[in-house]
Amino acid sequence: MKIRRLFHLTCQATLLTLSVFVSSNSTAGELGDPSLAPSTSDQAYDNTTDRLIIKFEQNAAEETDPQSITSLVEAFTGASSTVVRETFSGAHVIQLSRQITLEDMQTLTADITRQPQIEYAEPDLIMTPQLTPNDPRYSEQWHYFQQAGGINLPLAWDRARGEATVVAVIDSGYQPHSDLNANLLPGYDMVSDEFAANDGDGRDGDATDPGNYAPSCNEYISDWHGTHVAGTVSAVTDNALGVAGVAYQAKVVPVRVLGRCGGYLSDITDGIVWAAGAEVAGAPINPNPAQVINMSLGGRSDSCPETALEAINIARQRGATIVAAAGNNSEESSGFAPANCPGVITVAATDEDGALAGFSNFGVVVDLAAPGTRILSTHNDGVIAPGSESYRLMSGTSMSTPHVSGVAALLYGINPRITPDEVADILRRSTRPFPSACPGCGQGILDARAAVEMLTTDEPGVTILEDGVPQTGLNGELESQNFFAIDVPPGASSLTLQSYAGVGDADLYVRHEAKPDLDLFDCRPYLYGNDETCVIRPAQAGRYYVMLHGYTAFSDLNLVADYLLDEPEPGSGETFGNSEDYEIPQSSLLGVLSPILVDRAGASGSIKVEVGIVHQSVREISVTLIDPSGVKHSLKGFGGSGVDLFETYHLELAELPSYGEWILQVKDLGNRGRGYIDFWRISFP
Repeated sequence: MKIRRLFHLTCQATLLTLSVFVSSNSTAGELGDPSLAPSTSDQAYDNTTDRLIIKFEQNAAEETDPQSITSLVEAFTGASSTVVRETFSGAHVIQLSRQITLEDMQTLTADITRQPQIEYAEPDLIMTPQLTPNDPRYSEQWHYFQQAGGINLPLAWDRARGEATVVAVIDSGYQPHSDLNANLLPGYDMVSDEFAANDGDGRDGDATDPGNYAPSCNEYISDWHGTHVAGTVSAVTDNALGVAGVAYQAKVVPVRVLGRCGGYLSDITDGIVWAAGAEVAGAPINPNPAQVINMSLGGRSDSCPETALEAINIARQRGATIVAAAGNNSEESSGFAPANCPGVITVAATDEDGALAGFSNFGVVVDLAAPGTRILSTHNDGVIAPGSESYRLMSGTSMSTPHVSGVAALLYGINPRITPDEVADILRRSTRPFPSACPGCGQGILDARAAVEMLTTDEPGVTILEDGVPQTGLNGELESQNFFAIDVPPGASSLTLQSYAGVGDADLYVRHEAKPDLDLFDCRPYLYGNDETCVIRPAQAGRYYVMLHGYTAFSDLNLVADYLLDEPEPGSGETFGNSEDYEIPQSSLLGVLSPILVDRAGASGSIKVEVGIVHQSVREISVTLIDPSGVKHSLKGFGGSGVDLFETYHLELAELPSYGEWILQVKDLGNRGRGYIDFWRISFP
């Protein structure tokens, strides 16, 4: 009889923490067939799973049984497990007793894969039907989901919907519509010409569209252009009514610049500047500056007009991404403005087959293409003056442009700090190739899912650090370079990055918004061994990159990043601080005293003490708070491990008067490392 053998484990990782998962229902339906009835799924499962798949190498398959497999899994997770079944390939499906995050599961399966005789291990992903709105005419909006010519939008909605973003639609204004009103913010009417305005009241805060019927310039029907464009950007969605919008949780600021027979460049550029939140004479400041500005308009111009260029530059300097239509003349777009203006994203139109629409302009200034034929959106049925709300199919690069603006809003919803250049770069690089060659059509067809994933997916080769959560057991060879990053929010007063423990010598390098190298860095401690610290104060918002460079080979090193937010907690009272550096003397019974004069009356109550101390050996220091009456309150005794101390302490001091001098005393009774008080603060309720 053959003996069943249990595989020896070589993993040094600690047990994974199992995540408790809370379910929430959401409406969903089948991708690619919006006529199917919506189904219900649990979105929380998008980022968790309770199963994994393990496949043993072929020569080990006969030496495994369910008991050996579950023992292997339980040794890594600490959770009970069962073998569910064998797959078509001979791999085994393992059921855990609890849900865990995909991040933890990926760590687990990576560790298991490294074991002897394991061919691979991977998460058994939980897949759910993707969001399909219940808007009854969504099925007619081929441009969102159709495989050849659509923008792959439903899968993007699983990650972004344009929350807390503002898109300015520089157009003909809007008509109220029950499928749009909830997403409209106050706009402005910038049309200065009385005939063009057609409303008799000049520039004002009323951006409604009175209609552009004008036989004198061959406009024999009002087209309600701005209402249609705004609906594509952000029609109210999943409301069992009408159509869906690309960024349906974004808000639209309508800026009326077009009227009968079009609109003047001067009005249009004023509209751009106003939309971005800058000053325009005679108009109030826009209280809702736009992150995205949509311009589904244009006119012939061999070059970008200086007025347009200046307005565009002002908007971009304020962080706004500007999207413009390529034009509908079947000509080279370089002869049309604002399509030919530097700094704008220029959009051509494609049809349902993904080919360039017959009317679309093209050429070297085109950045990408988006659907522009038979686009269904919000409208009005009035022929001359406003009538009843309706929906209508329209075609043109004007219809392509709001698709791109909507996806740009999705990106801003994920990262409000993203720059216009970064938005343009992501939109171009994430495009889908044209089904057949399309010279002059730009980089490709807009792909909403790919754009969102490009922004949300971590950079290859860079491990993302979480605030205060150590990366442990790190190893590297001589001259190796391991990269990490941490995203620091606005309002952080300091950022501390520490490497410690292990053997060998890893050098710590830190740089803001770009990977450091041996010559370019913001901080490098230049110490021997693995215990190194970088303190950055004040910390800038954005991504800090960390490199561990193997000066020699190193192993079992730990790395942690901590940032301290400078914002007071809700409901907190007064805060007093001392950010002067105080060197901590070694082997001193008195230590160092850092004072704060608290100029407030009343009792102390429940106080909060925030301490930042840079030191090479935390175990050698003690920290004491001395109140104005001279009473000492121990915050930290001698002992502990690691380097640096960034900690918050809470004390209940009841009726003790708060006024007077408070002192932080730090003693260092060792001789292994030196340090200083970086800052400390005391907050009263």
